[in-house]
Amino acid sequence: MDDGMSNAVLLNNVEHKDLKVDASLKAEYGDNVNRVLAFSTEFGDLQKEYPILFYKDPNADAFQAHAILGLEKDENLFLDENGWQGNYVPAVLSRGPFMIGFQERDVDGKAVKEAVIHIDMDNPRVGADSGQPLFLAYGGDTPYLEKIMQTLQVIHQGAALDENFYATLDAMGLLEPVNIEISLSNIANVNLRDYFTINKDKLTQLGGEELEKLNKMGLLGLAYFALASLGNFNKLIKLKTNKMAIA
Repeated sequence: MDDGMSNAVLLNNVEHKDLKVDASLKAEYGDNVNRVLAFSTEFGDLQKEYPILFYKDPNADAFQAHAILGLEKDENLFLDENGWQGNYVPAVLSRGPFMIGFQERDVDGKAVKEAVIHIDMDNPRVGADSGQPLFLAYGGDTPYLEKIMQTLQVIHQGAALDENFYATLDAMGLLEPVNIEISLSNIANVNLRDYFTINKDKLTQLGGEELEKLNKMGLLGLAYFALASLGNFNKLIKLKTNKMAIA
């Protein structure tokens, strides 16, 4: 899995027993972004706070989901000098400098791929004096590392599910282009283009066979999570309006 990490090495409790990681979210770490890749395995948490839209990657000719965090480029309305101002941090941000990789292990004479954790040693969060330790004194995992493992599982499982999920929505004609235009004042307007959302009318009118297919695949609830999340644009507008008033 290539996550753009420049110096990813296998994490272990010998070489990295004293290593610490700054777990905070900061603009200087690149967290001041207006959208992030989202995984369906976190839709239940995301839909409580952030709008979820779909984007068709022209390079891969496949859909992705994005959680919208701001209304302008390099604007994260949930991040300020005091850190994250939301309850749930999207997995792509909360994973920090970690990623899942794979190594082969022999099991009864067969090569089996095993998921392992890698850490990007070039990431500015790594090596912080006051950061979070990764391992306990006798080699066990700290609560912070256990939480990172859970986050990586959200990403790993979502990545395995999402291509088929979005392709199924598309094949059923449920994804439709949407342009979101927001007027914040007489001079400030925001346009979000090149996105897709789920057509609510088509979803509610699905026939029995297609509805049963979505339900059996565990995708029907996820589709409704994405629809419900659109109400969070009101929260973004409020946060943006407050920010403009302070400025």
